[in-house]
Amino acid sequence: MPLWGSFVLIGVGLIAIFAELLIPAFGLIGLAGLGSVIAAVVFAYNEHGDALGTVVLATALVTTPLALFLGLKYFPKTFIGKRLILSDSFDRDSGYASYTSSDYEGLVGKHGRAKTTLRPSGVAEIDGRKQSVVTAGEFIEQDAAIRVVRVEGSRVVVRRAEDDGGDTGGGADGGNGGAAPKSSEGV
Repeated sequence: MPLWGSFVLIGVGLIAIFAELLIPAFGLIGLAGLGSVIAAVVFAYNEHGDALGTVVLATALVTTPLALFLGLKYFPKTFIGKRLILSDSFDRDSGYASYTSSDYEGLVGKHGRAKTTLRPSGVAEIDGRKQSVVTAGEFIEQDAAIRVVRVEGSRVVVRRAEDDGGDTGGGADGGNGGAAPKSSEGV
């Protein structure tokens, strides 16, 4: 094989390695490209001796990473690269956000109305804005007055507005099991 054949094999190998980045072939194209580069070095040593074999080896060791670097840097700017690579980004500034903490600040303690039946989740209108809400486990009818007791990230927890016993973890009766309030009179 003439010396230029080794350089052709290196070129073919580099093209195959770069093609592996674009075509999902489970590494087969890349391995074929690596094999081509290795074959070029082996042929150069066998056919042309140590001096020219070392030149081909040095060429392969320098051009392989350089070609990959330049290919990855400039390929996205080519016609094909622009077609294959997504250029749009889905960031918060473009409105691609499901949660912003500013939407939920100051909701605790606010009153509103259940727009749907809350069993235990649904929609409520708070300060003129529809919010997805959950109850603390109770069933609340549509159009009932509600109060925000807690906000956990984007989860808004509400109770009936008549229940001002606070968020004690009990039921709608303030946690006393439905019993009448205890009185210290007559003891």
